[in-house]
Amino acid sequence: MKVFTLEEARELLAKIKPLIEDVNEKRAEIYEIYNSIEEQHDLLEKMYMKSRIGELERDIKRNLTRIEELGGVIKGIDPILVDFLSYVGDRYIWLCWKEDEDTIRYWHELDDGFAGRKPIEILEETELI
Repeated sequence: MKVFTLEEARELLAKIKPLIEDVNEKRAEIYEIYNSIEEQHDLLEKMYMKSRIGELERDIKRNLTRIEELGGVIKGIDPILVDFLSYVGDRYIWLCWKEDEDTIRYWHELDDGFAGRKPIEILEETELI
């Protein structure tokens, strides 16, 4: 697994964001289709809609796989959470990003989850990052 500095993780995030935007667009389309599929009485149209959902799901999976190939670790899908392994001081940590954040502003210990996030400033103040 790739280990990132904060700067490297933020650079990678810039490449990941378009993939996340695409995931969100496809997820919204899936929700829209699910909301209208039951109202559809035409069998062929229902089959098409179900087929389209399958295509969108495959596209989403491809994007998420690409993010992991680049070194991000998907920790949540709705909202999308991506962690980046980092090494600071004498230990590994996760640099943590949530889809509605403009950049990586939080981190947490390997055993902590989203609830254990702490501001990056804590690391910067101790000059670990």
